[in-house]
Amino acid sequence: MEAVVTDQSNPFVSQMREMARHMAWADATVWGAVLAAPHAAGDAKIVDTLHHIHLVQHHFLQAWTRTQFAVRHRNEFATPEDINAWGIEARRGVLSFVEQVSADELAQEMRMPWATFFEHKSKQPAGVHTMGESVLQVFLHTQHHRGQVCMRMRELGVTPPTIDFILWLWAGRPAETLSV
Repeated sequence: MEAVVTDQSNPFVSQMREMARHMAWADATVWGAVLAAPHAAGDAKIVDTLHHIHLVQHHFLQAWTRTQFAVRHRNEFATPEDINAWGIEARRGVLSFVEQVSADELAQEMRMPWATFFEHKSKQPAGVHTMGESVLQVFLHTQHHRGQVCMRMRELGVTPPTIDFILWLWAGRPAETLSV
């Protein structure tokens, strides 16, 4: 069980860290359920969506840390297990970053390298956002697509795991999977 956040000096930072921990747990829990059900692990929609989740996590982490972008295309992975291993790197990287980032860094304005795509399509400048808002985007984006994976699992006759944030809190903030 993870320890409860003890540094309450900045509620935004504390909540970001809690959300990162939940994201890591929920990702691991969904992956555990997918890999335990061969027809879910073999479903292209599920595997493609999980790849997309981790691609975005990696891209945002690269933007936050100002490292060179590395795009890993779906066809570079032979098995769902390979994507899962890459996903573990992503969620652990995001978690490590969020555990170390300061409130001042989260408050800094940030321009994502891919904002030009939005500007080109929308014919308007991309609005200003902070690093903290981009961190929140990763959690919300991941949650959205995990929901799609769970819905697809249900369509395939597989009971998806319950991964609600409140359940995670009630379970004592576990670091890894929890069977429900």
